Formats: sequence, C-alpha cells, structure tokens
Amino acid sequence: MKRASIRIAARPAFSNESTNPYNSLLYRAVSDAGPVVREHRYSMPPWECDILHLHWPEFDVVPRSMGPLDVLKKLFVWTWLLSARAVGVKIVWTAHNTFGHDTKPSRFNLFLWKRFLSILDGVIFLSEESRTAIRAAYPGVERLPSALIKHGHYGPWIDGVRATAAAPAQAAVQTLERFGEACVLLNFGQMRAYKNVDTLMREFSTLNDPDIRLLIAGSVPDADYRLELEALAAADHRIALLPQHLDDASLVACLDRADLVVLPYRKILNSGSALMALSVGKHAVVPAIGSMRALQRDVGADALTLFEGPFDADILRAAIDRIRSGRVMPPALGAYEWPFLGAQTARFYRDLVGRT
Repeated sequence: MKRASIRIAARPAFSNESTNPYNSLLYRAVSDAGPVVREHRYSMPPWECDILHLHWPEFDVVPRSMGPLDVLKKLFVWTWLLSARAVGVKIVWTAHNTFGHDTKPSRFNLFLWKRFLSILDGVIFLSEESRTAIRAAYPGVERLPSALIKHGHYGPWIDGVRATAAAPAQAAVQTLERFGEACVLLNFGQMRAYKNVDTLMREFSTLNDPDIRLLIAGSVPDADYRLELEALAAADHRIALLPQHLDDASLVACLDRADLVVLPYRKILNSGSALMALSVGKHAVVPAIGSMRALQRDVGADALTLFEGPFDADILRAAIDRIRSGRVMPPALGAYEWPFLGAQTARFYRDLVGRT
C-alpha cells in the first residue's frame, strides 16, 4: 500500500513570490521530492497538515504594538499553534534571523519569542554560523532536531523573469539610460536602517570620481528614513534613488546593469540579496559577519568581497578598483542548487514525522 505524502503547511510558501522568490523556489523543489505543500492560513484546521513550517514567525507570535486588534490577532495565532501541537502537528522554524529586525526586543516580546521556541519540534539553519549564533542566543534550541540546509540561489526565478520578456517600469528604464557608460554600483531591496544605506550614500559622495554612479532601488517603509535618503541623493547628482517596490523585470534590469552590488549591513545573519546578486554573476561587497564568511567559502574568494569593521569610502574605492582591474571571478553556486536543497528539506520532514 502506498504511503500518504507528508502534508506541509508553509508560511509563507508561494504568497510572497513577488517580493521574495526564495520560498516559492524552495517549495517547488520540496514538492518535486514528494511532500505536498500548501500555503498556511491560520483559518485552516490544524489537523489538515502534518508539519507547519514557519520562516519569519516573529511577525505572527510577537505583537508590534499593544493595540487591541494586534493583541487579539496574536491570541488567535497562539491558540492555533497550541491546538496544532495538541493534535500532533510538528512545528518547524527556518532560522533566518535571531530575532525580527524591526521588532522591539522588549521583555514581553522576548518572553513570547522564547515561549514560541519552546513549542518547536525542529529547526533548519542556513549556515554553520547561523546555527552557532542561534544556539548561543537561545541555548534551548540545541535540544531540537535540526538540519543545515542552505538558502538556494535565484537563478531559476531570474530565468523565468527573462523568459517573460516583460518591460521594466518606465522609471527604471529612464534611470538606467541616464547612466551611459559609467560604472554602476547598486544597492537594492527594501530600505531599512539596519541595511546601512545612508552610510553607503555618504561614503560614496566622498569619492572624487566622475565616472561612477550609485543606484539605490527599493521601497522605503519608514517615511523619515525616506526623507533622509532623498536628501542624500539630492546632494550628489551621481546618486539615483528609486524609492519604490521594483517589479520583477525592473529588478532584473537593475541587476543586469550593475557593475558592483554593495550591501553594507550594520547587522545580518543571512542575506538573500547577496545571493540574488551572485545569481546574476555580479560581484558583491558584504560585511564579514553572520553567514557571509560561509557564503564566500562556497562561492569563491574572488566572487565576493568581505570587509571588516565599519563601512567607509576606502572599502568602496578598493571594491571599485577590483572590478575595474578584472580581479573577480564568477561565483560557484553548486552548493545552492534547488533540487538538492529540496531533497534535503523533504528528508528532514520525513525524519521528523518518522516516515521513510
């Protein structure tokens, strides 16, 4: 008799494909390996899945405010999670961060977060450094079944975007056309303070080089931070700011035009943006923190530049010189292929529920 497939409810699975294709790439690869994956909703009965796989659960279990509506939503989530545990659902967390970047680590929030960790049945880490950091922050996690499964590259998604031949947004087209033959530095994604974009803009402006341009492309959720970035861009004609969500074609167009991707995070554990840059063969500059050393070991020392200490103009100048002199190599992405990572994830699911 054929054994039933493991039923996975993932949050998110496919719903965030337009903002982060990582999850959809992962769960298509997992589905190819056997398990049945669906998008998780807290409106579904808990017994309709064998495993609940959460990626950024801090948004679900920790209130952003003490407003009545937010508190009621979190109470509903907690009721669902505890009910799921009661009927035998296994709860898995992929540890992207030690804690939410924009979640205030108050005593109450940390209590809830640690309570959430106490009901987990398994953890997936994205690198050895990530595993070390998470276990150091929360020693109780060490008791849980775990697996090290890397964050795959974005090549299949980028190929899909190119295959549609969709035109980039007019604002992106006009911005890219203005660059001419200049050397273009790119920072992309949602602009948040921990990503240190303001420092990148200030340090770039100190470089006395008329043949370089800096493109900052992505939405800016914080209104005050947006005003700060707009002022910095206005002060240097070589800086172009596109403070909006980029459609898929516009994002790929920006990546294709870039000569160098600069991601000077103040703090980071794992970076999908770094992998996005590497997926189109672009050299990237990242801090030597979190999982970035492991990423460089995998893709090659000449495919990724790491910097120590605070980000400054000297780091930027050295990276530009490296690009211009050709002292870079395409990344080796063999360790980040989705069929292998999907099979690893499916195997972890089977081990967790005791199925072969």
